[in-house]
Amino acid sequence: MNDRNAVEKSSQIEALGHYGALLSLVELGVGTTLQAFRVPFGGLLLSLNQGHLLTCASIKTGDANIGYSISNVAAIMKSLAPAGNKLGPMLSLSMQGLLFSIGTRLGVNLPGLILGTVLLSLWSFVQPVVTYYLFFGDALLEAMSYLYQKTLPFHALKKEHLLASLLGLVAAKAVTAIGLTVFAWRQGGDESLQERLVVYAKARPRSAQHPALLALKDLMKPMFLASLGLTAVFLFFSQHHFSGIIWHLLRPLAVGFIFFYFSRTMTLDRWLARLHGGRWEDFSKGCEMALAKVRKVL
Repeated sequence: MNDRNAVEKSSQIEALGHYGALLSLVELGVGTTLQAFRVPFGGLLLSLNQGHLLTCASIKTGDANIGYSISNVAAIMKSLAPAGNKLGPMLSLSMQGLLFSIGTRLGVNLPGLILGTVLLSLWSFVQPVVTYYLFFGDALLEAMSYLYQKTLPFHALKKEHLLASLLGLVAAKAVTAIGLTVFAWRQGGDESLQERLVVYAKARPRSAQHPALLALKDLMKPMFLASLGLTAVFLFFSQHHFSGIIWHLLRPLAVGFIFFYFSRTMTLDRWLARLHGGRWEDFSKGCEMALAKVRKVL
């Protein structure tokens, strides 16, 4: 009995390392490619891919919890990357894995997997709202309300139409997630698609720029600049003093720079070493196995 448990435990660690490395490499390679070509909704595409990979892993292993574990392994691998944004993608990977596992708690069957991937698909709409609210606070919400009330093109649209457009986008992604889940189910969890995507990891561009400079470039992202500009216009027409406007705009700039800089420089390698022993032993071994596989490919 002990030998059988040891074999099952070894098999689980192997699966965790294999799929954790696979998800890490696809995130690294495809994510870099999408960013280089400035593909719209790149984050939505990556989350759909994560749902497909977790579905394949769950089908192959029959483990209802492996999706969350794989996602956390990939999040830790993301923290060890030498360049690029880390904090945001790490949060996305972990939260989407958690949402996926809610579905598989019902069982590693088609209904459970569909529920998991649909829940996973919702997070990419939630995280940007949370992030930019952290940057700008209530001022951004007030600015958006002001723009809607005072700008004719937006005011001419009914709120119901705007809400319907947003729900349409959410529904379209959910339907796509369901389609990928059904496809993976019929293929028996075949991961050949994921293996073909790994090739992009080898061709990713390397960045030798200082993290502080890259964090400043992150502040030039269209979404951040649009939010900053919208907030500035709102503050100007709300009869704020010039000094007050500057003070209100310095806050999101400072918070944004700190967030982006920390996102590019943080690492969890010291924490990974502390996971040895106890209840996290299997997870730490899976991380180490995934890291070895990633380094072998790169």
